[in-house]
Amino acid sequence: MICAECGRCGRRSILSAKPSVALAETVPPTANAVADEPPPRLRCDLCGSRRVRVVRFASVFDAISFVAGRGSGR
Repeated sequence: MICAECGRCGRRSILSAKPSVALAETVPPTANAVADEPPPRLRCDLCGSRRVRVVRFASVFDAISFVAGRGSGR
């Protein structure tokens, strides 16, 4: 599972249960993409910060405890 944590407000959320689906949805394909352009970053839906850290978990229980604030996020 892929989760995210905002560095500014601390909001934690689950992005997707399938890693390939979540990453494909966050990077839209563009025909005019420049090779030197940095990849798009996630933005917190609560405060708007771009300091979002992506965390991956192998277990559903680890992801739920992370979102509930009881997990460290490694």
